[in-house]
Amino acid sequence: MTAVSQTAIKPHDREAAAVPMPSAEARPSWSPARLAYWFYSVAATGAVIGQTWVAVTHAPWPPGVPAIGRVAAVLPFALCLELLAMTLSAMADQRMRLGERAYGFRTFSALVAMMAVGILVAGHWPHLYWSAGFGVLSGSAYALWLLHSAARRRDALRAAGKLADPAPDYGLWRRMRHPIWTARAAELAREGRVDVDSGRWRPLGLFESLRAAELATRAEKRRPAIAHAVEQVIRADQRDPRMAEIAVRTLDLDRLAAELAARVNYGAWADRLAPAITAPAPAPTTPPSGQPAPGEPTELTPVPDGNASPAGSPEPQMATAHDGRHVADPETVADRDVLGTALDRNDVDADYDDTTPDDEYDDVRHERDQGAELAADLVPLLPAARAARDELVQEGHTVSRDALAHRLRRNGHSIRNNRVSELLAALRQEAPSADASRPTTPA
Repeated sequence: MTAVSQTAIKPHDREAAAVPMPSAEARPSWSPARLAYWFYSVAATGAVIGQTWVAVTHAPWPPGVPAIGRVAAVLPFALCLELLAMTLSAMADQRMRLGERAYGFRTFSALVAMMAVGILVAGHWPHLYWSAGFGVLSGSAYALWLLHSAARRRDALRAAGKLADPAPDYGLWRRMRHPIWTARAAELAREGRVDVDSGRWRPLGLFESLRAAELATRAEKRRPAIAHAVEQVIRADQRDPRMAEIAVRTLDLDRLAAELAARVNYGAWADRLAPAITAPAPAPTTPPSGQPAPGEPTELTPVPDGNASPAGSPEPQMATAHDGRHVADPETVADRDVLGTALDRNDVDADYDDTTPDDEYDDVRHERDQGAELAADLVPLLPAARAARDELVQEGHTVSRDALAHRLRRNGHSIRNNRVSELLAALRQEAPSADASRPTTPA
C-alpha cells in the first residue's frame, strides 16, 4: 500500500495492511514445546503399561494362556483407550481453528480420559503408589496435550487475524484503581495501529495504550457536546423545520465534530487568550500630599520652559573666619543676587500672554478628558488655582497653562506644568459662576 492511514485497525484487517509474518529464520531455533513431546511419550507409555497390567491381572484368563499371550492380547485395547482421548481432542482442535466450537468432540474426549484414569486408579487399588502413579501419568498426559494444542491453535488464529494479540500487563493495582481506564487501554492495545514509518501493523505498548485510552475517553465526552452544538447551528440555518430535520438526520454529526476538532488552530487561540494570563503592569505610586514626586521640580530645579521655581530666596551660607566669627560666603551671596533677578523677571513675564502651541495642544487634550476625576494630590491646590485664574481674568490675560503655572508659583505653590494642565481641565469642568459679570475662560 502506498499510503496507510494512521488510525487504528482491527486485527482481522492485518491482511489489508500487508503485515508480513515473521520468517522461519527469525523464529527461535529451540522451543520448550519440544520437551512436551518427550514427556507425553513417556506418560502415554506408562499409562498404557498400567492399563495392560490391570487387564492382565483382573481379566478371567484360562489357565493355559501364558503371560506373554495375555499382554499381547490386551495391549492394543489399552493403547486404544489411552490414545482415543488424544485423537478426539485433536479433531476438536482442528474444528476450533476453523471457527467452530466442537462441543461434541471435546465432551467425548473428556469422558474417555476420565474413564481411562478411573480404570488405572481402581485397578491398582489398594496399592496407593501404583494407583496414584499410573493415574497421574494418564491424566497429566491428557492435560498436557490439551494445553499444547490450545497454544498452537491460538498462534494459528492470530496468524489468520481471528484472534487479538495479548494486551500489556497493567498490574493488579492499576486494574483495581482504574478498571474502566485499564480495560479501554487493553482494548486499544489489542486493536493496535499501523506504524507510520514502516507501514506495518503493530500493537500498542503499555504507556502508549494508556495514553490512547485517556485521549479516547476525553474525546468521547467532548464529541457529543460538539455534535449537539452543530445540530443547533444546522437547525438555525434552516427556515423550514422539516428541512432542518432532514439535514440533521442525514449528516453525520460525530464526523462533523471530529472534523471541527481537527481544524482547530490552538496557536491562534493561545495568542488570543494570552492577555488573560499576563500580569498587569504595576500602577504608579502617588506620593503623599506636600512631597514632590520622583523627577518633579523642587524649589531650585528649573522647569521645562527654563524658568526657576523657588518657593523663597535661599538663606546665605555662612563662612567661619579665623577669629571664630561667622560671615556670609561671597559666592553664596552672588548666587542669591542672580537668583533674585531671575525671580523678578519671571513675575513680569507672568503678566503677559505666553501661550505656546504646546499649551494649546495640552488644553485640547484635557478638554476631551473632562469626565476624568481630579487626582487626590491636586485637590488641595484647587482653591489656589481658582484664585490664580480669577486674577488672570481680572487682569485681562488668557488663562493658559504656563500663565496659570507662573501665577501659582508666584503665589508660593511649586507644581509641574503637566499637573497644571490637570488643574486647568478641572477648572473648565466647573459650572460658570452665578455672577454673570465675571468673564469665563475661552474654550
